[in-house]
Amino acid sequence: MANGKVKHRSKLGTKATLLLCACDSNALGSEMTPILAVIALAFPGENVNLLVALPPLCIIPASLIAAKLSYYISRKTILTVGQILFIIGGIGGAFAPNFEFLLATRVFFGLGCGLVYPIVPTLISYFFAGNERASMMGGANAVGSIIAMVFSTLSGTLAVIGWHVPFFINIFFVFVLIMQIIFLPKVPPEKDMPFAKEAASLAPEQKRIGHRGWMGILLMFVTMTISMVYLLKLAIFMQETGIGDSVMAGLASSSTTCVALIVSLAFMLIFKALKRYTVLVSMASIALAFTLLATATSMVGVFAGAIVYGVYLGTIIPYLQTTLSGLVHPYRRTFALSVLSMAMFAGQACSSVYVQVVEGIIGTSTAALFEVMSVTFIILFVIVLAYLVATRKNARFPYSDVTE
Repeated sequence: MANGKVKHRSKLGTKATLLLCACDSNALGSEMTPILAVIALAFPGENVNLLVALPPLCIIPASLIAAKLSYYISRKTILTVGQILFIIGGIGGAFAPNFEFLLATRVFFGLGCGLVYPIVPTLISYFFAGNERASMMGGANAVGSIIAMVFSTLSGTLAVIGWHVPFFINIFFVFVLIMQIIFLPKVPPEKDMPFAKEAASLAPEQKRIGHRGWMGILLMFVTMTISMVYLLKLAIFMQETGIGDSVMAGLASSSTTCVALIVSLAFMLIFKALKRYTVLVSMASIALAFTLLATATSMVGVFAGAIVYGVYLGTIIPYLQTTLSGLVHPYRRTFALSVLSMAMFAGQACSSVYVQVVEGIIGTSTAALFEVMSVTFIILFVIVLAYLVATRKNARFPYSDVTE
């Protein structure tokens, strides 16, 4: 349940701050991906892909650290420290004299994001409840989509001036930091929360994430590992088939982001109507997206797949965050959401390895790879549907006022 006794300087300010704080993860790749080619020219012979791969790897341990620290330190303090590290890593890239220094800034970037990302949904679940909580989770995903589009466009445009310049767009997060300090109410460490003081009286199962929570975490890892194939291979697929060039691939990706934005804004309504069955929308969408892409022979098919993929992106993350918040006792909520974020970034990091393994079996045809992804998600849809039906008698959210 949300804490109704929290005194907000401005409830709207609190909401805006949390929505903007959730954008850190969206900035990880959106600012870097468009300028990788420019950086490769500036540092010939260096593995520039590390600039994209390193931050998610740093996020994983940082998320676990955030969960541990939140028991002893205010989550607002952790959020502020994480945001400062994020700003140092982001803007620091503009002053990198060599590639090693640039890699070091990406470590700070990832560590900062790792402290911020899991704290945001726990604060949302602390300040808000029910449909308002679901709306905030979806809104965070939507605002993140907007930031990704803006940062990607600005980064690619500013790179014309020089590869250092795009890093200055992270000055935006200085204003987010100021909003955190001004608007976020003080939140005591978890050890001082009522639920922590009552921990001794809790039943053993209340102190655990529970099998339903772990199933959601597993689903996050699996879907992120497999679904990232879309982002890794879309442009290559269009080139292989002669359907379009990099410009058209960029437009297809933009259509995905736009749809994800719209769906995220409508997430509260979707979740209110479907509750735990909302995940079927995600699974059906990703399965259909890869089916459309695998069979695409023109830009119409590619854009259809890209649009449906946007429905998946707009629902899967807010769904898993919202349901996990309602499934796990507040005593374990920060830890559970930290593990969920770790699963997401671990899945992204494992995706390229997954692609190599599958291509080693079926060959390097991207169309064939998309066919495998389609079949995989169809099977996963059936598994999730069977699980939901099998557990329908235990379908309530015990630690939320959202009910079946």
